[in-house]
Amino acid sequence: MGIEEKLEKLQSLINKQTPQGKKTDRFFKSLKNDIAEHERQLKILSVAGAELSKEQEQSSALELILYTARNLTNADAGTVYSVHNEFYDDPFNPGELKSKSLVFEVMHTESKNFFVTKPEGIPPVPMEIDGKPNNSHVSAYCANTGNIVNIPDVYDAKGFDFSGPKNYDQKTSYRSKSMLVLPLRDHENQINGVLQLLNRQTLDGEVIPFSKNDQTIVQAMSYQAAISLTTQTLLREQIDLFDAFVRVLAEGLGEKSPYTFGHINRVADLSCSLAQTISKNKEGLYDYIEFSKSQMEELHLAGWMHDIGKLTSPEHVVSKPIKLQTVLDRFELIVQRFNSKIKDIEIEFLKEELKGQKTNKPRSYFNELEKEKASKIETLVSQLQLLNKTNIGGEFLEKQDKELICSMHKETTSQSIRVKRKKIAGENRVVGVELAKRKTKEPLVNKEEKDYLCITKGTLSEEERQIINDHADRSWRWLMKLPFPRKKMKLPLYAGAHHETLAGEGYPNKLKAEQLPIQSRIIAIADIFEALTANDRPYKDPMKLSSAMTILGRMVQDNLLDAEIVKIFLKSGLYKKYARKFLSKSQIDSVEVDEWIDKYYPNNFEPRLPKHES
Repeated sequence: MGIEEKLEKLQSLINKQTPQGKKTDRFFKSLKNDIAEHERQLKILSVAGAELSKEQEQSSALELILYTARNLTNADAGTVYSVHNEFYDDPFNPGELKSKSLVFEVMHTESKNFFVTKPEGIPPVPMEIDGKPNNSHVSAYCANTGNIVNIPDVYDAKGFDFSGPKNYDQKTSYRSKSMLVLPLRDHENQINGVLQLLNRQTLDGEVIPFSKNDQTIVQAMSYQAAISLTTQTLLREQIDLFDAFVRVLAEGLGEKSPYTFGHINRVADLSCSLAQTISKNKEGLYDYIEFSKSQMEELHLAGWMHDIGKLTSPEHVVSKPIKLQTVLDRFELIVQRFNSKIKDIEIEFLKEELKGQKTNKPRSYFNELEKEKASKIETLVSQLQLLNKTNIGGEFLEKQDKELICSMHKETTSQSIRVKRKKIAGENRVVGVELAKRKTKEPLVNKEEKDYLCITKGTLSEEERQIINDHADRSWRWLMKLPFPRKKMKLPLYAGAHHETLAGEGYPNKLKAEQLPIQSRIIAIADIFEALTANDRPYKDPMKLSSAMTILGRMVQDNLLDAEIVKIFLKSGLYKKYARKFLSKSQIDSVEVDEWIDKYYPNNFEPRLPKHES
């Protein structure tokens, strides 16, 4: 038996026992109305509680709080304020409070169809004026004291400055009347906001004061609302702290290598643009994929963190512009040896001249000696110039250049100082020098320098290339150690797998297509395209747009990159937008999209995404 049936049965019994039927009818009607109202309010509270318990944006939570409070009390208007603390910017005394104020977060006036979040142009309400609590404004008074304020008519109220509402009324032909103001307290019982309700209405639209029951039920709701606000604030602070930490690490990379910082920014930017483009795309293999806001945030962070392992990569390797660049430019050492060799030649010919003078050689003899010396020195300088050209990385090394490098390794110069070396901490260090009893011979180009100069492609040796590749493994390992929240648990995979390939030939873990989520594939394409077209690299010339797309096409053909993502990148025109934003005009040339698709897009391409993404 429901409560309505029970009340009717009780009313029937009482009516039989008393002649006061009309009075009891009015009483039971009022009682039924009260019960119906309580049931209505309970239903509103239940729905609001369920919604507030969900993880959502703070602005959405505040809108829900105000909407619920107004519904509970039939209030026409309302405002939610949050307490804003401003601190002094003093690094030697961080956290010293400068001022406190109430910021307008959400404002509703239903009769005016006015619903605004984060209203602009409205100054915050100061909680202190000249160092004293601002108790003339009712909202500031509530925030300062924690007292609930219930005013039947603001035009008759004493002790508060209501010039603001009155000015609003005059401009909008509104009539502010009854007001209920309550503090919102966090888990530490600190006031973190104020809820203000205006113009409680009856069902027929009459404005009446807020009742004690209104005050009680909104106060009960306000506790849950404040807890929700606190939760959202703590979550946002945690996210902001983590984001700031990531940016500090990225800026650290920027201090070490400005171009790496630029690379990280551009990869993160392009990765998010690609994801947004895929979300909007409604054709092809990925027409069903749409990234949520949290997924976009996760992808953006992954883009920022994909090269975090380069923090410990030696900068002279990461930004190596020439083959002989180590901590210093070792070509300078070769130049000094050639200088020494020239001095050897000059000394040798001086000795020959002395012999010729002793034996009274003719003038022609000395002229020939001078010509021979000049020829040897000229040949040596010419060989040094050729060596300098081979020091610049290229796509291949000519056979005659390699032969020259090897011959210079065999050519020696004399040394008068004997150097003692010892292996310390894995490095050969000079531990002593002394005058040699006999001059020693040192190659013009030593073994290590010979190996560097004989690099056939680029500027990196195999060992240095491995040092570069190791950054991906470090990114992976470091990120896997961080306790990411549930919604960002895949971030290490997205960031750490940007050098993996669909064919399973990448590094550091040789993952296969079935293990590579679409986010990793997006970052991989953004990373390669940015590297190919970047115009701030110290070790290479910037590549034209068409050349970069040709290389991406070949990688697609070899099943290294996701063909569908590259196709979307091209067909959407995103590659053009990126080029206009980041490339120089000389790099931007024509790309025939349809021809590219016909030539490079595989007819039998299968994404083979991980099961949860298929």
